[in-house]
Amino acid sequence: MKITCAFFLLSFSLFAQNSTIIFQVTNSITWETLMPDSVYVLNQTQFIDTMLVGTTTLDLNSLTRVDDAESTTPAHFQLSNNYPNSFVDQTEFVLTLPINDDVTVAVYNVLGQRVALFSAMLPVGRHAFLLEGAALANGVYFVRASSSLGMETIKMLKAGEQIASEVVLHYRGAGAIPTGVALQKPRRQPGDIYSFTVYVDGYIPQMLDNQAPMGGETYQFDLMPVPPPDDFTSHWYGFNLLEKFTVEGSNTGYQESDFLMISELGFNFVRLPIDYRTYTVAGDWYSYDEAGLSQIDDAVAWGQAYDVHVSINLHRAPGYCVNPPSQPLPANQNVSLWEDQEAQAAFAEHWRMFAERYKNVPRNALSFNLVNEPANIDGDTYVNAVLPAIEAIRQISPDRIIISDGVDWGNARVDAILEYGVVMSPHFYNPFQLTHYKAEWADGSDSWPEPTWPPQLVPNYLYGSYKSPWNTPLSIDGEFPAGTEITLHVQQVSTRADFRMTADDKTVYTHLFQPGPGEGEWKEVIYQEEWNVYQNIYDRDYSFTLEKDAKTLSLRVYDGDWMTFSELKITRHSSNLPDIHVQPGITDWGVPQASFRADENGVLVVSKAPTGFADLFKMNGFLDKWIELKRDGTPVHVGEWGVYNKTPHDVTIRFMENRLKAMRSAGLGWALWNFRGSFGILDSGRKDVVYEDYNGHKLDRRMLQLLQEYAGN
Repeated sequence: MKITCAFFLLSFSLFAQNSTIIFQVTNSITWETLMPDSVYVLNQTQFIDTMLVGTTTLDLNSLTRVDDAESTTPAHFQLSNNYPNSFVDQTEFVLTLPINDDVTVAVYNVLGQRVALFSAMLPVGRHAFLLEGAALANGVYFVRASSSLGMETIKMLKAGEQIASEVVLHYRGAGAIPTGVALQKPRRQPGDIYSFTVYVDGYIPQMLDNQAPMGGETYQFDLMPVPPPDDFTSHWYGFNLLEKFTVEGSNTGYQESDFLMISELGFNFVRLPIDYRTYTVAGDWYSYDEAGLSQIDDAVAWGQAYDVHVSINLHRAPGYCVNPPSQPLPANQNVSLWEDQEAQAAFAEHWRMFAERYKNVPRNALSFNLVNEPANIDGDTYVNAVLPAIEAIRQISPDRIIISDGVDWGNARVDAILEYGVVMSPHFYNPFQLTHYKAEWADGSDSWPEPTWPPQLVPNYLYGSYKSPWNTPLSIDGEFPAGTEITLHVQQVSTRADFRMTADDKTVYTHLFQPGPGEGEWKEVIYQEEWNVYQNIYDRDYSFTLEKDAKTLSLRVYDGDWMTFSELKITRHSSNLPDIHVQPGITDWGVPQASFRADENGVLVVSKAPTGFADLFKMNGFLDKWIELKRDGTPVHVGEWGVYNKTPHDVTIRFMENRLKAMRSAGLGWALWNFRGSFGILDSGRKDVVYEDYNGHKLDRRMLQLLQEYAGN
């Protein structure tokens, strides 16, 4: 595994008497602040070391204590935390005894099986132990120390390669330095060289080597979480190919040169989103067009020739597609896969055909991805519709890899399908206002503010009483002097929205939004026939100026349905306070607003997330459910992700790097949407890229190199 190198920030002090240095630790994926379990400090010049526990501050000149422990008789029976934690091959811990006593120290796995044991009469004092655990499998272990005084247990995390060897618990002897106390060192000398290594449970340790601190520095560590165990999809890296994406506009057949280039560039996976109409006779689900099928045959053959795994996906399946057709479907095909038995039968028949056609293709060369992005359905309904297809495939090819997209447009797990041994495939297009900025098929995207990265983790919906219990206010604590101007850029309003703003619980601004037909304060009329409501696009600012100082602002739809906003500006005129500028970074449906505080830079920091939604209010929190699934043994592979070509390239690259780090931390392989085209590395049509000629194509070298780095190239 490649470990992202840490960087450090040095804040040099001109005062010689400042001999203190500070360690700051963050999660490099979510940017959350972490408290280290321990920091190992080595003076490489004098070869003197210490382990800091429970503190992030080190005085380079003197003893650093976290507790009052002295070298006198200890007062308590105590088992220290192990360090490092997590560990790869070895880890240490200290047992403190206030009396001479019979002691048993044992190491157990999560099943309660003992993997190491030490037992002896030990004298009063501090006793060091070393566990040689390279032979242990990755996972959680427990150290349990017991004596006549009681029992102490600590939790350890083993990470790294499992190496065939003996698991041994060594007794290192008495007189160990107690946990939380730094070693007494001779006074540091000018020019002493140090290394600093930080350990946090569940994260890959990082070291800053060859440092020459003067005192007053802050050293920044950015830690990567320990990924779940790899599965056979973890190193599938590649692209979506769109040559049979839709019968109306993209049905040209695949190109061998794509497979050659993908392989030569170091990737090994392609997903083929296919419209069933590209290989069937018009209007007849059960009549296959051999010319259309032969184009898919070509892709499967080229995948084997160039060692690229091919995944066939029904983007438009009988009875369902996430995109409406550009031409009306025949009446007999304009039905729902989730409700219509004939559609389900045709869906199963198509997969039976593919299973029979490719039954001799090796498992590691070909997989079947059932249907693209099931939307507004629950897991049971989805499983009921696709289970006949799974059974049809398995009757012919019992070992064929079957992939299931998540429901809710690829965003949610489908636990009801896990018993059928499928690979789960989420699609990562969040925040949507960044990945689909000015996308022609995304309503209102041409009026969204230009994306930035990182985003503010604020939902873009304000829900009213019709959507209880999601109708929580957007609450902001801070200093808001008289004259502060608040501007909300309202994007879309559904049905009716009684919007109110309060300052310190006093209503200071109201506006009733009530979209309807004809002309009005809205920019575009949108009538939703299925619900008999108007959901108009407003795309305009609404502003208010505070007449009095305030500590808390609250924005809320009291009565009505919902409204969205694309920007919130809080301009604190006539003060030294920075302005607050929010572009919502959470665009998921059904996420209530949270309580925030404005920090010293005008950035909103979550102070209270709504119950059950905490993961959405941290960067990449949406990954947790997929990591949990992988840890439980279900393979997970990201079938789609990427950024449309209207988002500024620098923003795109920063976003993609964060997502690539996040997917690596989760042990996820991925397929970018797409290879050639508006999301891809070739011929993307971006206006702010200096392209390089590559085999007759325009290559985005910067994006390619980023993808190659995280594909292990």
